[in-house]
Amino acid sequence: MSSHLKPISDKEKGYAKSIFPSSGYYKQNGEVWCHCCGNIEYQIPGILEVDLELGYQCRCLNHLILEHNPRKDNLTESKYYSIIQTFNKWQVIRTFDVHRINRKGFQTEYTYNEVYQNWVSPDGEEIIISKRYSRGCNFFNWYYNTEFKVRKHNQSCAGYYVFEDVFDVTGNNFYPQYKITRKLHKYGWCKAIEKLPYVSVVECMKMLLTSRHAETVVKQGQYDVFLWMVRSKKPEIEYMPQMNICHRNHYVITDASIYFDMLSFMEQTGKDIHNPKFICPDDLYKAHEIALAAYTKIRKKMEEETKHKLAEQFNKEYVKDKGKFFGVIITDGELSIKVLKSVFEFIDEGKSMHHCVFENEYYKKKDSLILSARVNGERMETVEVSLKTFQVIQSRAVCNHTSAYHNRIIELVNRNMGLIRRAAS
Repeated sequence: MSSHLKPISDKEKGYAKSIFPSSGYYKQNGEVWCHCCGNIEYQIPGILEVDLELGYQCRCLNHLILEHNPRKDNLTESKYYSIIQTFNKWQVIRTFDVHRINRKGFQTEYTYNEVYQNWVSPDGEEIIISKRYSRGCNFFNWYYNTEFKVRKHNQSCAGYYVFEDVFDVTGNNFYPQYKITRKLHKYGWCKAIEKLPYVSVVECMKMLLTSRHAETVVKQGQYDVFLWMVRSKKPEIEYMPQMNICHRNHYVITDASIYFDMLSFMEQTGKDIHNPKFICPDDLYKAHEIALAAYTKIRKKMEEETKHKLAEQFNKEYVKDKGKFFGVIITDGELSIKVLKSVFEFIDEGKSMHHCVFENEYYKKKDSLILSARVNGERMETVEVSLKTFQVIQSRAVCNHTSAYHNRIIELVNRNMGLIRRAAS
């Protein structure tokens, strides 16, 4: 089918010229070289200064942004230029490698070479054909005289280098006049989809042709939801009934990711997610914060219940294993260091000190003894002593830092290590 496509028209070539910046070089002697047409003109130095501030207009009627580069006498620029067409119920996006070639003293030359085509079938299947190319970490070359062959999307990563997908049309310059198949029009294709940011128009077409939910949200005008579906590659929406409620209440979702997170939090906290009062908020971000706070509160409660169940499960074993040390009290009058007497105390210690003494299951360690060092009842540090070497392994304050009593605590435990030895024997 590719061989039956018409060549690029003069009108399409004319628009391709406009995708390049209106730029030029100038010299201090007043010489101005236009990159849009190749003309060289001379201005009086005083007038040139004004042109640099207000913008210089060439004879080709382009307002130039001038750059001072007196030594350069050639410049080649390239851009990808895509045209959207139809052929036998197929959608085809044709991409050209357009070059603007400037050599001083010559007219600007433009070249147009078609390098790849993205074909989308009526069923949403994509087929890519392209010319041969080669690429590496610091080079990329098209072989324009080769034949079109079937390819695949080829984004990859090699060590420090990331190779972008050659056939991704995201970011290409598009010809504004295009043709769309009847099926895409029927499923809701419109100008708003074409303008969606940072997403491939090919992926939008495929999603619209393969997902009934996509058709519905597009026809409802929920374009950010459609954008979220394309980016996350989710053809189905879990909260489709809520989309219909939003549509009936003329509510447009402006941030789909935040909105669906909010619905998830509400659902898990028992809110009625079929009530427009809750799911059509005036301030989406504030409603998201409220839903998140409610969810966090319930989650913490569930985590506490889980911890207490674990504590009940392992407490008898811990008391049986470490009960002989519960009578050990180390003090110097100000500091008081005692053994944790239950798994429930591990929960309190970890919660107060913001460390992992419970989460990492120190109560299961047969060869470690965990003590809590306090001053006037306030926790200072949590101490771990080895029951093999009878040495202090670690002593941690809040958030695993050290307190002002750190050295005193370790010295006090070492001086009284005999109490632990006798209890162990």
